[in-house]
Amino acid sequence: MDKSILIPTDFSEVAHRAAAYAIALGGQLGIARLVLYHAWQQSNVVDINMPGMTLVNEDDIQAANGEWMSSFAGAVKKEAGDGFEIITEIDYNPLDYGVAHAAEKHRAEYVVMSATGSGKFVEKLIGSSAVSVARNINVPVIIVPGGYEFKTIERIALSCDYKDTEHTVPFGKVATIVEETGARLFVIYVDTNGGLAADVLKENNERIKQALEITDVRFHSLSGEKYIDIVNDFSEDNGIDLVIAVPRKKGVFELLFKGSHTADLAFRSKKPILIIHNGG
Repeated sequence: MDKSILIPTDFSEVAHRAAAYAIALGGQLGIARLVLYHAWQQSNVVDINMPGMTLVNEDDIQAANGEWMSSFAGAVKKEAGDGFEIITEIDYNPLDYGVAHAAEKHRAEYVVMSATGSGKFVEKLIGSSAVSVARNINVPVIIVPGGYEFKTIERIALSCDYKDTEHTVPFGKVATIVEETGARLFVIYVDTNGGLAADVLKENNERIKQALEITDVRFHSLSGEKYIDIVNDFSEDNGIDLVIAVPRKKGVFELLFKGSHTADLAFRSKKPILIIHNGG
């Protein structure tokens, strides 16, 4: 079975933007299969506690989902052209389980979604549900800023805190992504509260370079007050096309979406963010 890119969708404009990015990404990587996936649950469709609200019949929901998916798939197919195969899938599942299952079923190389736009979409896909998705999936998840137009991925930045990197950073996965895109890799250490001594930085850089087995790696130690501002400025100044964020521990991924660096990147980055964790 061919590899694919999975695009979770609620049929919104935000999902259309994610699909546009996925089409262009597939073109660069030679992945010509796009899987449009929608998971639904009745509790997510209607609030029966709202005054005057009645429970929607499941058959009606399924019929509406089918119509919306058909329209969404038609628009994606038109933009993608004949070189892409479009697969659609709708099921009754929690989003985290559904995405993980669909990614495995369709051999997804990447999951692509957008973080800004419709509030409900963000809450569903990037909020608590995204935490569960990331915890249960070993596929890299790309979060695309609202309004971002795809640019060929030629420069990638790996944000690394240099803490126990041999056990927390999936160097093999990072190297594969760099190889697949043909991009130049920049490893950035961001210091917001004191940082590391020069000799320690040098030692860590050498260790990371050996682990990556990539000869053309550039290392940068950056400092400032706000992590996200530092990363955004560096990305703009150095023409970065994709920023890789690595949660340090899969088990505490929830904490990373409560005010930490990964959350800052997911919601405030000016460049697409690829979230990838160690394991699997």
